[in-house]
Amino acid sequence: MKKIVFSLIIVVITNFISYSQCTPNPIYQDSTYNIWPDTSTNLSTAFQGIFYDEKLDIKTPATLIEATGGDSSILFIDTTVLGIQVNEFLGSWPVDSMELISVTGMPSGLSFGCDISNCVLPGNTLTCAYVNGITNDPVGVYPLTILVNVYTHGTIDLGFIQYPYATDLYSELGTYENVPGYKIAISSGSPSSYEIFNSYKLSLFQNLPNPFNSSTKINFHSPELCDLEFFVVNSLGQIVFSQDISAIPGLNSFEFNESLPNGIYSYSIKSNTEIVTKRMIIENNVF
Repeated sequence: MKKIVFSLIIVVITNFISYSQCTPNPIYQDSTYNIWPDTSTNLSTAFQGIFYDEKLDIKTPATLIEATGGDSSILFIDTTVLGIQVNEFLGSWPVDSMELISVTGMPSGLSFGCDISNCVLPGNTLTCAYVNGITNDPVGVYPLTILVNVYTHGTIDLGFIQYPYATDLYSELGTYENVPGYKIAISSGSPSSYEIFNSYKLSLFQNLPNPFNSSTKINFHSPELCDLEFFVVNSLGQIVFSQDISAIPGLNSFEFNESLPNGIYSYSIKSNTEIVTKRMIIENNVF
């Protein structure tokens, strides 16, 4: 009987992880189009056989010119409307939505998902995406190819009439927008010199164990002696725990054992110049 109950608990936890969603960090609410972490920080290292959980905060673009990073050369529409050939600049048109088309190159066992289930993200909105799962793929670096499409609408000026028009980047260009530079490195064992001694930036590692019911260990790497803020955010975007931490250069570690309700939380460390975030799952009924 105990074995059956334990098996059912494992199934529930596995499904909870597989279908979990992320919570965007409200610190980025007033930002323009961007993704955090960016490609210079990049995604954290995955370790073979250990649950991996990485979040990307996304502020979607408000206009097409913002979506293309200011590249106005690809934002001219050349089409026929009402039998009249028109060529019009679309840069100021609003972004209705940004759709994730595909993520390829992902190590096996890892999957990509969005806070919004179909990964069609409204324009000018703070949201998030996540990569999680367990992989046992060979040690190495796995570049990711991320393709998105951007939908817009506006008015074409035909001189004698204002013609409403809706379109998307793929329809106009014949290709999707590529988000380059992201990759996942796979290492063996637990967080070790592979990640620590090749990092000159503030790095936050996945808490272990995860999920946990009473206590979990959090490792992070600091490039210098400094004071940091550690805080935990719940699924409503509320800070439910915060603590000041004195960091030394290199690997730092501490135990997190606050009593919080079951659920998915984001935990972050913040310096004067940057913030890094990961997710953890509290399940007080694991055993």
